[in-house]
Amino acid sequence: MAKEKLLFDKTELVCGILMGNSATVVNVKYSDIIYIKFMPTEEKGFLKKIPSEMIEIKCKNMAFPIVYTMKNEKKYWDKYKAGLVKFAHDNRITLEDLTTTQA
Repeated sequence: MAKEKLLFDKTELVCGILMGNSATVVNVKYSDIIYIKFMPTEEKGFLKKIPSEMIEIKCKNMAFPIVYTMKNEKKYWDKYKAGLVKFAHDNRITLEDLTTTQA
């Protein structure tokens, strides 16, 4: 059974991420987050690419951003987005939602 990989606290995020061959839990304080971005993307399906979404969390102390894709986290996706919007607003973090803009 799949578990949530992104948990919210008042001042920090608890992120379950895959680093190499092992899963790691990372606590990220709000002061370490540079921005949170929701972006459209395409993921591989069985025979074709499927339109999808991606969450990117860029932190000061990490070389690469933390990324979650809709395909892997479909069960909790709306909860992740709503929680990150509230978290960013409460802690004054830059939030970009590129999924709502039309090209």
